Amino acid sequence: MKITRYPLVLLACAVAAPLSAQDVPPTQTEPPGPPPRLAEVELARSRSCVPALARLEAVDRALEPLVGRAERVRALLAAVALEDTVRVTPLDPSAELEEAVRQWYVADQALAERYVREADEAVQDQRVAERERMEERLREVADDLDGRVERALAAVSGELGEATVECEDAVFVRSAVLEVCDTTVSPVCAAARATEAPARFRFVEDPEDLWDVEQLRPWSEPTSLFLTPGGTLGGARTSAHVRRGNLVLGVQLEPMIRPRSAVSEEQAAQFDANLDSLGFTFDDPRFVMAPALALRLNATRPFGDETHYFLHFGDLSDPPNQVVWQAPLTTGEPVRVAFPAPGWALTRMAEGDPLHLTAVAFAEGPEGRATAVYSLLLPSIGQARSLAALLSYMGSGRLARDLATLVPPSESGGSSGHGAG
Repeated sequence: MKITRYPLVLLACAVAAPLSAQDVPPTQTEPPGPPPRLAEVELARSRSCVPALARLEAVDRALEPLVGRAERVRALLAAVALEDTVRVTPLDPSAELEEAVRQWYVADQALAERYVREADEAVQDQRVAERERMEERLREVADDLDGRVERALAAVSGELGEATVECEDAVFVRSAVLEVCDTTVSPVCAAARATEAPARFRFVEDPEDLWDVEQLRPWSEPTSLFLTPGGTLGGARTSAHVRRGNLVLGVQLEPMIRPRSAVSEEQAAQFDANLDSLGFTFDDPRFVMAPALALRLNATRPFGDETHYFLHFGDLSDPPNQVVWQAPLTTGEPVRVAFPAPGWALTRMAEGDPLHLTAVAFAEGPEGRATAVYSLLLPSIGQARSLAALLSYMGSGRLARDLATLVPPSESGGSSGHGAG
């Protein structure tokens, strides 16, 4: 959802219908070791990332002047808004825009002194008008620079997007990287040849060793809603992630908020009924809300013969009230999904019951069994405390009150001067 000036993050509701107990075949859920195609997938990743990282670096170099200029203009804009140019000094007199800011500031200080002497509201009105004109000029320049960066990125978006998912923060197989580096110049090559690689790149000697690389991030402490410098609403969320080799799974609980005018009456009724079933209070007639789970998995290719993903509690071979979400595997795209969380799942999470993500291979035929290719276990550290605190914030009415404060209603009943988009 986007509200003019104060955009809210709105999760897209993309959830497959949950499976009933009889829909899930008996599943062996404890894979004995690494996924069967781990070595094949990771050797291919390491080889393809050598030229991809070179391309990413070239794009970064080409865009660096534009990005730096945009950041400088945003800093000037903040300085003008706060009427404090100290944060951006020294101003460059040879740069037309920076000289204009300097001249505005000198003139503004003179007007401020005059206002103190004369207490003339017309002088104060002039100050406001001049500041707003300066802000508008800076904003136009910043928007133009941002647009140029966005257009340049759009021209290579497919290539860069795939490289970003596959290669950034990846752990590489050294021998596969060096094999490609014989004929390709890339920033990863020097690191692969070095005895001690720089922190930017990490390597293993054998692809199977990647399954021993594990990182956990406990559930984060949720905060109240707040307005970020970029005009979006932050806070009111908690998340955790687990990394196994180059597989990274992140799960986040946050409010799914939509303008009531942007959903059908049937959808709005479903949102309201869901809150009623949870016993939640959300008294803002402009919006509908649901506690939602957002799942992010960076797998873009199969590590075995898996056909489906399952987010679940406990042993998947005992499915009643276990499966929170399921979907078929889509090769070539990472998993990015958000969906209203079932009440029973929220209860179990608030009690500290950990979530698993399991990739499952379904055997053909009506009597076929299913086999787990790999499974990732989210950490439960801090889960019960963080989930209980966030659900209390969502359900007690405090979320709605903070939302109304940050995005106040207008006299006509909509958002304060901000039409829903």
